[in-house]
Amino acid sequence: MTRHREFTRQELYDLVWSTPLTKLSKDFGLSDVGLRKVCIKHEIPTPPLGYWAKLNFGKTVQQTPLHEPGEGVSNRVLVSVFATTELPEEVAQAEIQARERLTEPVIVPLEMPDRIHPLAQALKRALRSAKATREGFLHTKGSGIVTTTIGQPSTVRAVLLIDTLFKTLERMNHQIKSSDEGVDIVIKGERMRLEIGETKNKRAHEPTKSELKAKADWDESRSKYPSLYSSDRRHWSTWDHFPSGRLSLTLSDPLRSSWQSSHLLGRWHDRRTTSLESYTNAILIAMLTGTAIVRHNRIAAEAEARRQQEAHKAWLLERERLRKLEELDRFIEEMADGYARLRKLMDFRDYLAKFGSDGSGHEHHQTYVAAVDLIDRLEQSLAIAELDRAVTNLDS
Repeated sequence: MTRHREFTRQELYDLVWSTPLTKLSKDFGLSDVGLRKVCIKHEIPTPPLGYWAKLNFGKTVQQTPLHEPGEGVSNRVLVSVFATTELPEEVAQAEIQARERLTEPVIVPLEMPDRIHPLAQALKRALRSAKATREGFLHTKGSGIVTTTIGQPSTVRAVLLIDTLFKTLERMNHQIKSSDEGVDIVIKGERMRLEIGETKNKRAHEPTKSELKAKADWDESRSKYPSLYSSDRRHWSTWDHFPSGRLSLTLSDPLRSSWQSSHLLGRWHDRRTTSLESYTNAILIAMLTGTAIVRHNRIAAEAEARRQQEAHKAWLLERERLRKLEELDRFIEEMADGYARLRKLMDFRDYLAKFGSDGSGHEHHQTYVAAVDLIDRLEQSLAIAELDRAVTNLDS
């Protein structure tokens, strides 16, 4: 559930200059990027990169002053607060153990080693044979292939990173297995999946000669037949997109749908001053921690599935109970109608009996016998033992 906290610009300014955004943002259930965007929107300056490190080492730092807001910028700031989920104890313990195991930095080499991991070799071959899209991206996917969407200049970096991660995991006695969707990391029986991507850059599109000629031909046709040729037709794209060189790595739970928040176990990307390779230890720690998250998610999903099955079974039983009750009600109503009919016939029999007492009318005697026969048959069908047997059959 989302709620809001209200601040003045001065109050939020004081907060962001007294507590690092990475820590403060957690109080709102936001990322530090999300909280920084709120500050930018309201023209609230935030501490620059390295500010808190310098402060911790006792170096002189300068705080950017808060100026009066520009036109259209409100002094009232509403910050969305999202509920945060407490990590289960087993996840917290898994992270502690992972950090204890990875005390030394894992370095991604700058050059291709003589021997690379078989699955890194498979990725290398797949990238070599992949055809670039119109925007210049290579896409790999399939059984035994790490899923990637990257530019050709980034292929060596991707292979080296995968090689380093997979070799390190196997030295720690974990498994890397092929799956129908790609490659899974298997730790303590739980599977995780990683994917490497690359962001796009854009530049204004320069129309080609053929595009300019096509536009000229269109304009000429429009001058002759204005009703058939639109004046607002776009003859080329505004922008050209191309690989930026900024890589990202995503770690996910393959058992969860992509729209579920618990699907994502971690995401790292190149920053202005830090490369993706610098996060190798953080990625490995997330993998070792992720196994506890995946197990927790799986157990919770299995429990929910059992709950839904039991609820469905209870619904079916209740529907069957109501169906039988409806049949029983209908049977009782039919028997009640039969009993009312019996009472009417018995009255008619008594009426006929009056004519037979004085010996008159043989035809009355035949009618009387027929009425008595019908009454006998109805009485048999309405006998308690017969009714109980019918009710028992309905309930079975």
